Amino acid sequence: MPRIPLNVASSLPRTLGKPPKSIPLDFRPTDADARSLFRTLWRVGSLSVMYTNPGRDVIRQMIREGFDESRRRPAASEADIRQEWERALNTRYFFEIASTRFGVEHSVISNLTRIAAENSQGTTRIMKPQMRKLKQETLAEYRSIVHALNESLGLSLRC
Repeated sequence: MPRIPLNVASSLPRTLGKPPKSIPLDFRPTDADARSLFRTLWRVGSLSVMYTNPGRDVIRQMIREGFDESRRRPAASEADIRQEWERALNTRYFFEIASTRFGVEHSVISNLTRIAAENSQGTTRIMKPQMRKLKQETLAEYRSIVHALNESLGLSLRC
């Protein structure tokens, strides 16, 4: 089990919150609801990576990209809106679990942020074509695994 720094240990939630309930059929999110969800995801996401510097920045960027994408491509129907919000609330709960238990959830979030941070830096060395192809195949497989995880758990994790 990893050691928790004292400044992070004091901010860890002692118990998990309640799992997300299903969203009512007549739910119409407002701008204030979206801001609140963004801030909650950012806060709990940062806590899930224990406020580490590259992890916190990657989490913020992933959440920002997700919200920007949903703003550019609005949902077509009420069912799509409900599904997006349910996925966002499930993701928030997944972040909460990752911040309280150092199990699979924490490993998933840590690996997502680590790989995203490595990919954002780019390569500084020249790669052989075989290695470049292998890296592309590995990233494609990684994306398909994250997609399957999202579909099976109803999450909206980004890679």
